[in-house]
Amino acid sequence: MKKNYKDITVILTLYKTPINKLDNLRNYKNYKIIIFDQGKNNYAKKYLKNKLNLNFKYYSFKKNIGLSKASNFLLSKVRTKYCLFTQPDILISNLSIQILYKVIKKRKDVIFVSPNHKKTSRRKFDYKILKKLNFSCIMCDVKKLNKIGFFDEDFFLYWEDIFLERKINTTKYKMAMSINAFVKHDSSNSSENNYKTDFVRSSNFLFGELVFDFKLKKFRFIKIFRKLMQNIILFIFNILIFQLKVSLKNIAYIIGILKFTIFYMSKIK
Repeated sequence: MKKNYKDITVILTLYKTPINKLDNLRNYKNYKIIIFDQGKNNYAKKYLKNKLNLNFKYYSFKKNIGLSKASNFLLSKVRTKYCLFTQPDILISNLSIQILYKVIKKRKDVIFVSPNHKKTSRRKFDYKILKKLNFSCIMCDVKKLNKIGFFDEDFFLYWEDIFLERKINTTKYKMAMSINAFVKHDSSNSSENNYKTDFVRSSNFLFGELVFDFKLKKFRFIKIFRKLMQNIILFIFNILIFQLKVSLKNIAYIIGILKFTIFYMSKIK
């Protein structure tokens, strides 16, 4: 297969990424790389430059602006026809990247193509048109995505990909999964595992779910009230039985509900 590097930019967001995960980025050494680091330190930049000897553009903000805004910022910096969204805990070979490129070049109506997360022995070039994809590693046609709009920035960390999928499914564009391109996703520790990180993930997952319901006009006050009371009761119960870690998750969900309430009030003004 004839390799093409000049038409593809690799983009990814970092957030307190462990050093061992940064080593995965060496697989992109032949491509243009753009990185957005939300970890409030520059150890990643130094490591990638001095240890891995990669050529990349690096951006960093002083605060975590969320995955949707970070992804849109990266997309605005892409100057190639295609880009590969990926994560530091993704392992994908150059061959698989080139297979994704072949699919998206072959099908002029495809806006996204993802690799297969299940390894297959099938050698013949093949792909499937799907309504849903795994967005942890995905190649996109930047021009097509620009036409329909990037990620909705009302979402902070979760649900933005599902919402974008729904929008794509209302257009003429298609999404595909390559059968032959394989990816391995080790999501166990893509960021530092600590209470603060778990807290941010939990609160923003529920916040994203409620925003998703709101945008699809499935929002119900009774659902929020039920979730709020449930987590208040569980928080008290877990404190009484000394389950402090679980009680922190209950607080995170309560924060997510309060965050959505502020969001909702801003939208109905």
